[in-house]
Amino acid sequence: MVKVVVNNGQYKITIPKDLAESKGWTSKTRLRFVEDTEGRVYLVEIKPLKDGRRK
Repeated sequence: MVKVVVNNGQYKITIPKDLAESKGWTSKTRLRFVEDTEGRVYLVEIKPLKDGRRK
């Protein structure tokens, strides 16, 4: 189950532990929401570049 929490004007979600672990996501992982033309929302990992910057 995903939960939405509002804290100081920012929305935060909780990602199920089993999903995060299966994807190898940690507290340092950066994710982006992407919406397609049909209104579907996808969660995409932002991979760091070789020089440490984020793509």
